[in-house]
Formats: sequence, C-alpha cells, structure tokens
Amino acid sequence: MTILVPRRAATSARLLVDFARECGLETESVLRGTGVPAEELSDPRSEITDEQELVLIRNLVEALNDAPGCGFALGASYQAAVHGIYGYALMSCATVREGIEVGTRYFDLSYAFSRATLAYADDEVRFSLDDRDVPLDVRGFLLERDLSGILAHWTALWGSPVEVRRIEVDESLFGRIAPMVREHGYEVVSVSGPHTVVVDAAAVERPMPTASAAASALLLEECAELLQRRRFRSGTAFRVREILLRAASSGASQERVAGELGLSVRTLRRRLGEEGTSYREVVAETYSAVAEELLDAGLSVERVAHRLGYSDASSFTVAFTRWTGTTPGRRARGARGAGRGSSRRSPGQYSGPDGIQ
Repeated sequence: MTILVPRRAATSARLLVDFARECGLETESVLRGTGVPAEELSDPRSEITDEQELVLIRNLVEALNDAPGCGFALGASYQAAVHGIYGYALMSCATVREGIEVGTRYFDLSYAFSRATLAYADDEVRFSLDDRDVPLDVRGFLLERDLSGILAHWTALWGSPVEVRRIEVDESLFGRIAPMVREHGYEVVSVSGPHTVVVDAAAVERPMPTASAAASALLLEECAELLQRRRFRSGTAFRVREILLRAASSGASQERVAGELGLSVRTLRRRLGEEGTSYREVVAETYSAVAEELLDAGLSVERVAHRLGYSDASSFTVAFTRWTGTTPGRRARGARGAGRGSSRRSPGQYSGPDGIQ
C-alpha cells in the first residue's frame, strides 16, 4: 500500500530561506538535514513535508540564537496572498467577520503549526492560537511569526490597528512577546491560556474592500476540497495510519501507538477527536483498506488474516465483515469475477488483533 506523506506548498520554506539570506546566513546551512534542494524552492508547484519545514525552522532559529524579534520581522511577509487559495478566500469574503470565520475554519491551510479557535464574547471577537503541541525549541519564534502575519494582514487591509483592543499572550511567552507587540502599538496582557487577538466586535461588521461573492463561492469550495485532502494525509490520524501499516503483522495497541508518537493515550484520543475521528475508526479504515487491496490482489483469506496479525481466518472474517458489510470471501470472489468494485461501508466497532480496539 502506498503511504502518503503530509505535504505543504514550499512557499513558506522559500520565505524562510530568503529571510535567512537577509540575516547573512548561507542557504545550505538552513536547508541542512531537510533533504530539500535549494532549486526546488523557486518552483511555485514544489511541495515539502511538515517535518522538513520544521527542520528548516530549527536550523534558522539555532543559527539566529533564537533571538527575540526575528520571527516577528519574518511574519510581516506572511500576508494573505502568500497562502494561495486560502489567502485569496479570506480576501474575497463579504465582511471582516466572515473573513475571520473563514480564516478559523480553514486555518489548517495556513503555514502555522498551532490550532485556531474563534469565540464571540459580549462586544469582543476572540481569535485564539493554541500552540501547546508546537515543539518548545521553536515555539517562541513561530508565535512571533504567526502574530506578526495576522497583524500585518489586518493593517494592510485597514491601515490602522485601532480595532485590535489587546493581545493576550500566555505567561510562558509573555516576557518574550510583550515588548515587540507594544512597540507596534498594541496593548498586551499576560494570561494563563491560549494566545488571543481580541478585536472590537463592531469593527468586524464592515465590508471587505476586496469582497467578491462569485470568487468567494469558488474559493471556499476549493478550500474545502484541499482541506479534506490534507486531513486525509496529514495530522495525528495520518501518523497513526503510518504506525498501523508498519505494525500490521504484529499488531499495535493504543498504548504502543501513543508511545511511538510521544503522547499519552488521553492526548492521542483528544487529538483524533479534534480531527473528527477516533482510534477505533482509524484502525478500521486502515486495516479494511489494506485487506481489500490484498484480497483484490489475489491473496487468500488465510494469508490476508496472517498479514494483519490475526491468529486465524475466522476472527479476521468477523472483523472484515464489521468494517465493510461483506465477508472477505465474497470480496475476493467479486474481485476475481467482476473487477475491483468495493462495497465498503463506514467502519463499525471491532476488536482487532493483539488487543487493538
């Protein structure tokens, strides 16, 4: 089975490399260990993995001694158009409120590594960034970059930061972030919780100067399709699938998978829930896809059962029937006699090999 690797456009990497050059750093030094040739970054169609960009960021942060302010300077270049379809979708929205809501809904299409949430409280709009899962060694730099990009985009549209009432920064990074935020004219307060840009609710009802109803409808549809593709091949669910595929013949419990990801079982369940799935569903989707592919390739039910770590064909047959709504024998006969038609349904609950649930 082909394993897909989560990828993103190389645009952000190109901005990082350009910034490194401005800081007097050699391109080869910041690309060290990424496996990304410098010439690929000039190709607008080029893609890299999330992990490759993190390696690049680590190289840059280390070379700059993680100096406060560098990420903030870089973030000014991350305005809407840099984000492609996602950025143009924001610009085409009818009102600022719609733009903020679209930005939050499709935030996974940005270059950020944090998670975004949106809340309305009295006369305020609260756009929050949760970076608890961002690696500690690059967390400050990336918060600077993301905050700077958000504020630069707002100022580019309106020319004034007055609608931003304050910026709340978690106490763990407050000492680093507060001076540069104040320097740019924003009030900043320390909190125990996610970093939040707080905006006057009255300001978000204004029309966007670049609004286009026709463009918005098309761009939002493309954003939805792109997000669906990326979520299938990225995130925690994707990483769980990778481990399950590697361990198919020996079995992988939740505890083992969580351990390989460096997570507790509770955190693993939370992250999968945030992605709209569960460990049980990911296991069922993964193993049913593998089983169908092997059966379609002509392997016997017994051999497929063995490949997936089942002690006998009977227990595998029970699980396969729950996953797909048909028996593996019927699936195999159908593949031989009528091509590769699939009768897969939504996966049900099951107990898999070696205690997988």
